[in-house]
Amino acid sequence: MISRLKLMVAAGTAVILAVAATGASNLVRQREAAAWRAAEQALESSAMAVENALDRQLLQVDGALASFATLFEVAQIGPGQRDAASRLLRGLNFQTMAFRDLLLVGPDGSVIASARSSGARHGLPLAVAMVGRAPTDLIGPLRNVVTGDWSLYVARRIPAWHGVAPVAEVPLHTLMKLLGETGISPGTQISLERANGQVVATLPHDELLIGKARAAALPEGVVNGKAFMLGSRGSENGTLNVVRSSLYGDIRVILSATNAVLLADWRQDRDRTITAAIVGALLLSAFAGAILLAIHQRERADAERARAAGVLDNAIEAMSDGFVMWDEDDRLVTCNQRYRELYALSAPFMTVGTHFEEIIRKGAELGQYPQMTVDIDEFVKEIASWHRQGSGAMERLLPDGRWLLITERRMKAGGTVGIRTDITALKAALAELAAANIRANEAAEEARQQNAALIEQESRIRFLAHHDDLTSLQNRFSFRSQIAKSLRRAGGEAGAVALLFLDLDRFKDVNDTLGHPVGDQLLLSVAERLATCVRDTDCVARLGGDEFAVLSLGREQPQQAQALGASIIEVLSQPYIIKERTISISASIGIAVADGPDFDADLLLKQADLALYQAKALGRGVCCVFTAEMDEQLRARIELEADLREAIEERQFELSYQPIFDLNSSKLCGFEALLRWHHPERGLVAPAEFVPLAEETRLIVDLGEWVLRQACTDAAQLPGDLRIAVNLSPVQLIFGDAVATVRDILRETGLDPERLELEITETALLANDNRNLGTLRSLKELGVRIVLDDFGTGYSSLSHLRLFPLDKVKIDRSFVRDMTAHSDSAAIVTAVAALAAELGMTTTAEGIETQDQLDAVDRAGCTEAQGYLLGKPHPILHAVHATLFRRSPRKRSGQRGGRAVDTSETL
Repeated sequence: MISRLKLMVAAGTAVILAVAATGASNLVRQREAAAWRAAEQALESSAMAVENALDRQLLQVDGALASFATLFEVAQIGPGQRDAASRLLRGLNFQTMAFRDLLLVGPDGSVIASARSSGARHGLPLAVAMVGRAPTDLIGPLRNVVTGDWSLYVARRIPAWHGVAPVAEVPLHTLMKLLGETGISPGTQISLERANGQVVATLPHDELLIGKARAAALPEGVVNGKAFMLGSRGSENGTLNVVRSSLYGDIRVILSATNAVLLADWRQDRDRTITAAIVGALLLSAFAGAILLAIHQRERADAERARAAGVLDNAIEAMSDGFVMWDEDDRLVTCNQRYRELYALSAPFMTVGTHFEEIIRKGAELGQYPQMTVDIDEFVKEIASWHRQGSGAMERLLPDGRWLLITERRMKAGGTVGIRTDITALKAALAELAAANIRANEAAEEARQQNAALIEQESRIRFLAHHDDLTSLQNRFSFRSQIAKSLRRAGGEAGAVALLFLDLDRFKDVNDTLGHPVGDQLLLSVAERLATCVRDTDCVARLGGDEFAVLSLGREQPQQAQALGASIIEVLSQPYIIKERTISISASIGIAVADGPDFDADLLLKQADLALYQAKALGRGVCCVFTAEMDEQLRARIELEADLREAIEERQFELSYQPIFDLNSSKLCGFEALLRWHHPERGLVAPAEFVPLAEETRLIVDLGEWVLRQACTDAAQLPGDLRIAVNLSPVQLIFGDAVATVRDILRETGLDPERLELEITETALLANDNRNLGTLRSLKELGVRIVLDDFGTGYSSLSHLRLFPLDKVKIDRSFVRDMTAHSDSAAIVTAVAALAAELGMTTTAEGIETQDQLDAVDRAGCTEAQGYLLGKPHPILHAVHATLFRRSPRKRSGQRGGRAVDTSETL
């Protein structure tokens, strides 16, 4: 029993041992087979991931090259335009890291354009005569002569470019680094080879193999994507290999790993199993451990496959462009998140297996395609037709305003791969380039026009340097040169030089009243008439404004010059018809004569100017020859002007006041302020001597303001309602701000405006009717009284009494003086007084020096009187005292308006 039992035990043990040994042996063999299967699957998955990564990179490069024809056409750049093409290539090169350089290469391999300055090199073996070849060709590996790196060159055939091809340089070390990041197992080698066995690149890098043929050819019957052995499985030097062809059939990916690397885990498991079987006390425990280990190995294999699939998905998702793949039936296989983001409205319908046309239709219904101009069915039909061609590129606008470049390519195994690139920035750059071209063309045209204008202006400037712009006569500069030349010729047979200096009388009135266009036309007519008066040898010039000059040589001077001047005055005095207006002017002429080189141009001009000044002083239409006395008069005038300026600064002036009486009440009603100048050396200077000079030099503006302020200050100190009368010069009305000045002085002195009378001559009214009318009305609005002074002495017009806001008319002393001797003067005074009374104005008779004159103006109806008989001018306090405490001359008994006048009444 025991033997049997032993046998049974032995047999059992033997059986158990045999079973254990057999089981262990079988288990080791099974696990070896499992290890090989796992290694094959892992290597095949890694090969697929590497091949997909390679395809994506080459597709991205190929997509970029495929868009060149469109981009160059949009930018209106030909492949032969080196500089423009290089700029465009540089802009494209910065958009992606898939390639290092972009080139345009001719059929002979010469580099036409490059995105990098260093790319413009010669000698690259890049012959790209691609007629009859595939649309895309891969050239290399080639060593970059600049960087020393190995590169792969991707060339794209563009039929319309006649052999010129766009080429992208892909650095192999960058490409292999990217492939090495796809998650391959440690110890796995990657090799890129051509179909003929030429090694393109390896990872790890082996410099000795690059560009050379594989040492041993691959066995026949190798299945694409399936693992196969080179060498024996039992040898550690044997290798497991996987070959996968890329989308570009000339390039294939080979992954290989040695048996030592692949079976390292299995050998460790084998050793553990044998050790466990020998040492283990319990077969069940050993068997259970083996089962558990088998399960563990299976999980590791599944995890490895899942990781490889994840790496592939991550690589697709990491693309900056949208990626999509359709099967041969145009159903969606996969797409990345970027693709869904670009087609946000269509994204909900992008599920695996959905047909291409269905996704397009749903997107069109939701407004995914803003460029759609036909109905949805027609649009879907057009897009599907283009999609099925599987080649080419098109641009599409998104609803958010971005632009996409759509490129699609048919795969050899069927189906389509599509890339969606955001080219919004590129479109903007092209638009800016087009706008810049337009601006450049406009700038060139503007520069051409400016150049033509500058040439014309330069010619005009040369002319104007010596001629007057309006009349085309010689100008002052050219005329001075002509005078100098004539003076050098003067004397002897040539005779003396005569300079005639012309000034047009009343031209300013014409210019101010009729406007500058009429004035310019009048100056042109004067220049034309002057040309008819002179000889061909004479010279006519316009010196500025209404000043002209004539230079004449003659043996009998100044007689010839005087005759010429008289002729000019006669011709210029004839009426002018300008713009249907008849205009009459005259001319004043000053003549200076020089008979030798002792004279210069400045001296001759100065003498002619002095003579002209004398001629204008004598009246209009006068011709005057220079004499030495004129120079003395000019010096005296200059000295008087200097003294006058000094007197204004040092306040050498004072005011005297002459009383004015009301003839009705026989009472003092006011004073007239009269200016007096006490010069420290000249003594008392008469107003008739310095006031005209002050008006001519416009010093009267400041002087008149002082007079007005002082008179108002003095009047404000007087009791009662006595008025103060101040003369207002025509120059103050034209060049000063009379209204503001009067307003400020009244505010400063506190004088009641009704106590201020401003006396204005008829000459001032005639100077500028419209402007003066507005000024006087503004003064009237301040409350001051406006008085017309010296009525009847100038160009008296009864319309002035109606047109201007006058309160009083002052009858000139010349009429008052003649009233007692000439009845017509008395009649005029009576008529003016009656007319003023009807218009609501008062009248003041000036220059009363006798009792008879006082009686006469009283009978004539004047309301006020002023003169030496009634009171001489004195300082304000003296004038008031002397007037109020003296007896007036006795008036004769008589009737005035039916009322008896008491001749004993004191004025």
